[in-house]
Amino acid sequence: MSKSDTGTPDIAPANPSRTTRVLTVVVGLIALAAIATSAWVYADTQRDLSRVATDIAQIRLSLQLFSQQRPGDIALPASDAVQDLSNRLAILEQDWRGQAPAPAAAIPDTATATPTGPATDCIPQGTRFLVAAGDSYPICGTPAVVAVTAVDKTYVSFTDGTIVTLGGNAILKGTSCTLAVVSSNADGMDGYAELRVGC
Repeated sequence: MSKSDTGTPDIAPANPSRTTRVLTVVVGLIALAAIATSAWVYADTQRDLSRVATDIAQIRLSLQLFSQQRPGDIALPASDAVQDLSNRLAILEQDWRGQAPAPAAAIPDTATATPTGPATDCIPQGTRFLVAAGDSYPICGTPAVVAVTAVDKTYVSFTDGTIVTLGGNAILKGTSCTLAVVSSNADGMDGYAELRVGC
């Protein structure tokens, strides 16, 4: 007896619908895209790590080469630049403490001192030194005295009436010495100028 004889309809075997097949293909494509993206990100990260490692190795090598060259630099003999720096630091310290400046006491320049001027407690000739309004400094070995009345951004004026612009120079009255204004209000040091006297 068949199913049709009992009145029960025949059931056709289930076939996957077209929508199910399309969804399966789309999910597969998304999975492939995700795998490809992950592979690309991994490869790019590896390239970045390799580049950073190379940069670190180059910096390390540069530091090693620099440290090997430093001993030769440290062995440089004393020069005028060292004296200039020492004098400038002494002047800054005296100004900071508010005492009467005596910048060259630590490094007197007796080689240029003559009986016509002081040999100690004075500024050595050719030395750069900082000044502010009201400062007065004798120059070693000469009768010259640098007395400042005002420091501006573009010029410095002195008690003898001389005004020297930034980068300019003038003869100190009564001497053969030349006074030069090297800088004024530089590096945030408002009210200070850097001078140099050569005779």
